[in-house]
Amino acid sequence: MRPIRTLVRFVCLFGVLYGLLIAPWPGWNSRYSQAFCYSCERLLGAEGADRIVRFERAPEGARLDTQIVLADPRQLAPDGMVKARVLGLDSRGVGWVPTALFSALVLATPVGWKRRLRSLAAGLLLMQAFIVLSVLAYIWNESLPATGPGASLVGTLTKRIAEGLQLTLVTQIGASFAVPAILWLLVCFDRRDIEAAQRILGERRDP
Repeated sequence: MRPIRTLVRFVCLFGVLYGLLIAPWPGWNSRYSQAFCYSCERLLGAEGADRIVRFERAPEGARLDTQIVLADPRQLAPDGMVKARVLGLDSRGVGWVPTALFSALVLATPVGWKRRLRSLAAGLLLMQAFIVLSVLAYIWNESLPATGPGASLVGTLTKRIAEGLQLTLVTQIGASFAVPAILWLLVCFDRRDIEAAQRILGERRDP
């Protein structure tokens, strides 16, 4: 019965930790959005002769808390102002939810604390790389021109790949759950854990 108790304890602890991490604590979403904008601005922001990318907090009351401003200084409106596009992004859904899910999985894993913290540190680095990749895919797709009947094969294929990445990584929520779970398995468990699990399953199958 010990494996069952361990599993039940893991599930209960994970549920509590995940619930605490994603709870709407006063002011937390605002602080995370601010940190998210700052980090993305440092990593992905651009201010060049042919490209401008800025990350800003959305106005109070907006449905999405982050705005991405895309502009090409070479393209001017009739009034002489630079044409710009403003993209909306939910920093909580794209960034915090998968981070919280991964953290809760690792902290609830029944291994030693030294191993747990080491896995948490390594996994969080990979998780932030995934979040940056998701935002980058969003910007890439929205920066590409729309394709029509006269578009080249390469242009059409590139646009479809970019649209697929945005749909998978940003629009849909599946990746926000699948990627943290995969990272958890990769950083928390090794061959010894797999062999131990196989032995337990083998013993349970034996009459």
